[in-house]
Amino acid sequence: MKLSFLLTNLFAFLSASSAFQGRGLSSKPRVNTILRSTLSPSAEKFALLKKAFPEDANVVKAGGWYNLQKLAADPKGELVDMVVSGLKEGKKMVEFKSDEEKLEALLILLYGMGKGFEADMVDGDWALVFSRQGKKSPRFQKLVGKKEKAGFTLNTFDIDSMTFSGDAKILKKGLVHSTVKYDPLSSPYSKTSDGKIVLRRIGCDIVKAYFKFWKLPKLSLPLKRKGGFLEFIYIDKDIRITKGNRGGLFVHFRPDFLEEQLAK
Repeated sequence: MKLSFLLTNLFAFLSASSAFQGRGLSSKPRVNTILRSTLSPSAEKFALLKKAFPEDANVVKAGGWYNLQKLAADPKGELVDMVVSGLKEGKKMVEFKSDEEKLEALLILLYGMGKGFEADMVDGDWALVFSRQGKKSPRFQKLVGKKEKAGFTLNTFDIDSMTFSGDAKILKKGLVHSTVKYDPLSSPYSKTSDGKIVLRRIGCDIVKAYFKFWKLPKLSLPLKRKGGFLEFIYIDKDIRITKGNRGGLFVHFRPDFLEEQLAK
């Protein structure tokens, strides 16, 4: 009885396939539709994000394809949870040493969401919550990165003057200030899963930098450089993730969003 039932259904499926092909159609699209409908929300979202992954994505460093698919449902939420959990533990600056694979996976997934540089989106104040200096980062910048406290270093974009500036506290009463002139670059760029162009990079020239300690006069710093850039991995109304031309990685939250998350 069971064998007869299976053979009957198999014959019906083959007949339907022949009917489609006889009309110049293929049964393959129908099969693909059925397969897509059985995918989990995370797997379905992963399939879309994968189309827009960066060309140099290191899947091994990100823990493999399974790890990427597992985190695809809500990569922004996962990153926010990692940052906020670290800050609530009383850490001066969030570190992801035990979660490097997860961090790398989230960066790839967030890049795949296709949210690069947008002038209106970047305008205003941002609070630094995580930084990882690259091997080529200046020694002075590495020192500042170790001393600063998450959320206390503000970075401000002014789209009218096309500059961004920041103050970093150091040595308790010390302050390092820098002003950077930026210019959106048309290349390199990426594309979203549906083919839309995404601007990723802004050219950066440091136009002013100084160090001030307590009530002492400002001391100009020899940090004026041209030809740098900042690459936008992801940005929305709450968070911004960028990489510098020397390999540094920076995660910023809007001050209000950071305060809201810490209050939960």
